[in-house]
Amino acid sequence: MNYIGNKLKALRQELGLTQTEMAAGVISVSFYSKVERGLNDIGVNDFLEILQKHNVKPQKFFKSFKSEQYDQKKINTLINKFVKAANEDNDKEIKVVVQEFESIEPKTSFIKSQTLLAQMIATTHDHNALKSLTENEKRKIKKIIFQKDTDENEYLRLAIIANTIRVYSFDEASFLISNIIRRYKNVNKIDRKILSALSALMVNYTNWCIEKKQFGNCSAPLKYLRKLPATVELAFSKIIGQYYEDILNDKKNEAEKIKYMLIKAGYQTIVNKIVSGK
Repeated sequence: MNYIGNKLKALRQELGLTQTEMAAGVISVSFYSKVERGLNDIGVNDFLEILQKHNVKPQKFFKSFKSEQYDQKKINTLINKFVKAANEDNDKEIKVVVQEFESIEPKTSFIKSQTLLAQMIATTHDHNALKSLTENEKRKIKKIIFQKDTDENEYLRLAIIANTIRVYSFDEASFLISNIIRRYKNVNKIDRKILSALSALMVNYTNWCIEKKQFGNCSAPLKYLRKLPATVELAFSKIIGQYYEDILNDKKNEAEKIKYMLIKAGYQTIVNKIVSGK
């Protein structure tokens, strides 16, 4: 059983630290990462030095940080619920989840960071709201997006990028999308939740490309959407992707049929936000 690794990870999350910050120069980040996953055993002296760096006494360490401070299962449920609401532009549900985050006690570092992320998406997932952000506010959002460790926050990070892609300049976003497509090119080996976040990201970026009449940039994300498996979770994104393809190929009647179907299914809010033509 990976007792020490799991407890170190729980402590790190409680302190709101990245793996780099947690390792504190005592051991390498790659070695520390393997300790958390149970692949490496940490020496007693290194272990005690890491605790000392973070002002944590060994006696306190061996108490259950997670069970004492918050219900992790509840947090994960809220995160998943929130990401789904944001992807669907369900403003009413977004507000409800943000309120649930804000009501959690005690306000640990981890809870504060998750509440901040929820509030951030709530105020920026609509690109009209993004236009009112200052450059300093945009920089803060970018920092938040990449402050957590990739191995444990992959899904959440991609979901945040999908909903706040316009905090970047168009060129920055295009570069980011290219890297993400390259990194996640083998779609058959990707977790279903991550695929869902990726599909939302491709949809939102393509919509932006068409708005800016950067039609050449639409090819890669639409090709990626076509590659995704035909699952229920990805159906909505693939339908929107087909709508964009019809728009780009001047198949106006086909595009209008898709819009009509979405409106009939209750997605008027989303239809209002997607581009209506080239």
